Amino acid sequence: MRTLKDGSTDSASVETYYDDWAGSYNDTLATWDYRAPDEAAERLAPHLSAGSAILDVGCGTGLFAKALKARLDCVLDGVDISADSLAIAEGSGLYRRVTRHDLQKTPLPAADDSMDAAASIGVMTYIEAPEALLRDLCRIVRPGGAILFTHRVDLWEKQDFQTILDRIATDGLWRAPTVSAPRPYLPNNEEMRGIDVHHVLARVAG
Repeated sequence: MRTLKDGSTDSASVETYYDDWAGSYNDTLATWDYRAPDEAAERLAPHLSAGSAILDVGCGTGLFAKALKARLDCVLDGVDISADSLAIAEGSGLYRRVTRHDLQKTPLPAADDSMDAAASIGVMTYIEAPEALLRDLCRIVRPGGAILFTHRVDLWEKQDFQTILDRIATDGLWRAPTVSAPRPYLPNNEEMRGIDVHHVLARVAG
């Protein structure tokens, strides 16, 4: 993977990129004013209660977990392809457990109806078949539970992502999701300036 803007759906490339970056990741994103984890936590927290179990899909070093735990006493499991990022996440003490897994491969290592919610922040850029991943999250999250994810607006339009959301709803896996207006993503990163993200919140059917 050459740059953040280009992204990649090649698992080995993404793994290497984030393993190499893990040690300075948190500090770098702070300088870039990375807002998605905090805004996502703010959106998801009202749909949870104390003790809720959340699967953090593509958890990286734990930025979303940190933002969510600041708002709610909850239980988080993390899954990510980058072993170096997971080592930092595990050392943070924010997670009940972390698991290394290639997110291109479904099913994810989680049981049916085992989570109250799932979140995937800054991940869809790297997923070749995002519909398969989202359908698997509907399997993992209990009926009535919440799924929250972000996706870049430029890729949303290119991939006709609304059609994916509608198809999952038509198949009865979730209720029609709420899609936010475009939100700033990495406003202090010159390469990514002008690229926004949608926040998507869905309720699992049943």
